[in-house]
Amino acid sequence: MWGFATGGALLHCLLHATLCCWFTVPCLYHECLQLFLLLASFQIEGSWNVDGRAESIWDGFAKIPGKIRDGKNGDVATDSYKRWKEDIALLAQYGVKAYRFSLSWSRIIPLGGRGDPINPKGIEFYNNLINELLRNGIIPFVVSENLPSVFEVFD
Repeated sequence: MWGFATGGALLHCLLHATLCCWFTVPCLYHECLQLFLLLASFQIEGSWNVDGRAESIWDGFAKIPGKIRDGKNGDVATDSYKRWKEDIALLAQYGVKAYRFSLSWSRIIPLGGRGDPINPKGIEFYNNLINELLRNGIIPFVVSENLPSVFEVFD
């Protein structure tokens, strides 16, 4: 079962939220449902210019007039970069078993290229996030899809 929450629903409470996706999957060996969350760094992190993070493709795109219906951007989003411990506590409280999230490459490698310097603060953030998820019995699923604006190709 797939669902979207755009405010007022469980995920709004969970993650101070914008658009978030969720699904439940029946277990194969016994009857149960598991709650998983699927989020993208741009949707939740905010702090676009904090601790060495560079602008991402999505940061630039969201600021182009007319590209986003209500004109919002990800500068603050749900502020998960600053509130990640609170977010994980809420995930655990609601029985979330797995959390799929994307890495912001502009937080990890701000200049975006092979051989460019790695941002230690970006690595520290994701390391702390993953460790806290594991401490709370939540399986992290990491994907990468948020590139630095150096790769920007918008007109």
